[in-house]
Amino acid sequence: MPDPRPLLLASDGDETRALARSLGADFAPLPDVGAPSTFEAWRDDVLADAPRERIVVAHWRPATPPRDLIDVDADEWAGRFEAPYLLWNFALGAAGRRCADGGAVVAVCQAPAALDAPGRTPELAIADGVLALVRSVAAAEGPRGVRANLVTTPIGLTGPDPIAPAPPLDGFPGTIESHVAGAVRSFLSRDAAGLTGRVLSADGGRSL
Repeated sequence: MPDPRPLLLASDGDETRALARSLGADFAPLPDVGAPSTFEAWRDDVLADAPRERIVVAHWRPATPPRDLIDVDADEWAGRFEAPYLLWNFALGAAGRRCADGGAVVAVCQAPAALDAPGRTPELAIADGVLALVRSVAAAEGPRGVRANLVTTPIGLTGPDPIAPAPPLDGFPGTIESHVAGAVRSFLSRDAAGLTGRVLSADGGRSL
């Protein structure tokens, strides 16, 4: 019988610790995003362990100031998009394959709402790409009953005072405990047995 506690594959940091506490999850660190040569060995190690019923994947980026796309050079694009997206490829592929039959995988990805996207093009591209990866996992592992879904959050990308109009719910951009963890639990629940390849924006309605 697979361990029913969620396994959280994530970058270390305050957000990860808050999510692990809220979910009662076991935490296993992702490899350093700056060392892509280690990604394959990390994936092999993850797949060598016992299957888990519920797996959450989250990669939190350090805060970076918004930057107009015209000013982003090749090195900055590689650091803000290419390396993190490659890590998502390895992490979600490993999570889908390790997830037990009938289990659930949930990705948690930072994503700005469209109104907040200027200066955040690499992060927006990652979020769009992660949704494609989640749907790929859902299709590949679905015959085993594995569900894969995505929760997006602006936490760490967007400050508390977005341009008008304001989000419909107070507290934007929210907290891991009050906004993100509940969305993740919803997808992990067996009540969501019919949901796969879906995305929830845990952003207080900012993306409406």
